[in-house]
Amino acid sequence: MTLMRDLVERCARNFPTKAAYICGSRAATWRDMNDRSNRFAAALMAMGVQKGDTVAILSGESIEVYEHFFACAKIGAIRLGLNTQYAWPELRHVLDDSRPAVVLVDARFGGILNEHRAAVDARLIGYNPGHGYQDDYETLLARHDPLTELPPIEGDDLLFYSYTSGTTGAPKGAMLTQQAAVNVILHSLVAFGLERDDIWYMPAASAWAIVLMSLFGLGNGMTTVVPDGGFEIAGYLDEVEALRVTATILVPTMIQRALAQLRAVPRDLSALRLLVYGSAPATPRLIREAREQLQVRMVQAYGQTESTGGWMAVLTDEDHRLGLEGRPELLRSAGRIGINYECTIRDEDGRILPTGEKGEIWLRGNSLMRGYLNLPEESADVLRDGWLRSNDIGQLDADGYLYLLDRQKFMIITGAVNVFPTAVEAVLGEHPAIAE
Repeated sequence: MTLMRDLVERCARNFPTKAAYICGSRAATWRDMNDRSNRFAAALMAMGVQKGDTVAILSGESIEVYEHFFACAKIGAIRLGLNTQYAWPELRHVLDDSRPAVVLVDARFGGILNEHRAAVDARLIGYNPGHGYQDDYETLLARHDPLTELPPIEGDDLLFYSYTSGTTGAPKGAMLTQQAAVNVILHSLVAFGLERDDIWYMPAASAWAIVLMSLFGLGNGMTTVVPDGGFEIAGYLDEVEALRVTATILVPTMIQRALAQLRAVPRDLSALRLLVYGSAPATPRLIREAREQLQVRMVQAYGQTESTGGWMAVLTDEDHRLGLEGRPELLRSAGRIGINYECTIRDEDGRILPTGEKGEIWLRGNSLMRGYLNLPEESADVLRDGWLRSNDIGQLDADGYLYLLDRQKFMIITGAVNVFPTAVEAVLGEHPAIAE
């Protein structure tokens, strides 16, 4: 069994002076990340934080996000990222549901928490100038020696909570384990083709399970770039050019904006070799434009919070080539299921359907969540005998390609016909007069 804390220590030992993270004008080596996370781990334990306690962070994108994550991983605390876009009712629900003992707060994003500070039953630690809290992050790190004796942790212990976006009600906290996270990191490196010397830019918000995509470097020692505070398209492209980024991930809307920005203000992105995309459907037209304009390999990935953000299906660069050169239907697929997952298509009663039939996607693999925090009935409904009910409607073809039709709850019935919004959007997206 390999834990995340083992990977942190090995990277620090094997690549001590190599940049682990770059954020704006700052950089931190793997040695820095190990030392500072050990110091924060010692500070947390001195505060009485124990294995199984929740330690949250309300932050923009920063290197401290990963120091915090590593510290939690080392002592068995449960990491929780708080969405800076939440309104107070959503934030309060998450705090009441997860009951964090400590919250690390980025002064740039602490506004909503500060307005309701009296209602927060947790010890608050601030970082960045002007946070106004009694406990200061840098002071705590300077005061504590690096933790050397770590508490025992098992692979099925909880590592972090990731709250769903709340599209089907109040946000639900997916309970994600130590071993599942390591499985996702190592599998993703293979699935995407990321290498030790890559410079990987992950611009998405770290409050979600997708934060693991900024931890891929733990599996091969590569350098990860994160935006300073948050994503902004022009600044992102400037950094990709200046830092000679070799691999990145964007959602389709970001790709569209990047292409438009590059047409207006060209940059030298010749170092970029790999573009991963996912999270939402991309039209065939956008795929064609991105490949032609950027001249990069493209990989599409399909995953869910409930699979620890793990990529259950991948459409490879070769699949994209085949799609452009004679099999256009492949550009509408999510690719083929990864070798660490099984996939079946089932009807409403859970019966497996024949190849080509449309139904709910059920998945089984080594990175599924333990369940939803404090929601035993919902957990039992979505997890059945080791299988995850995805709530996504799809179909598998004879070659093993998975086609996502839509979320089950989004289906429209009109004239007794089932219509999926993504099918309509795919047609509209091909029209030259429609940008998005």
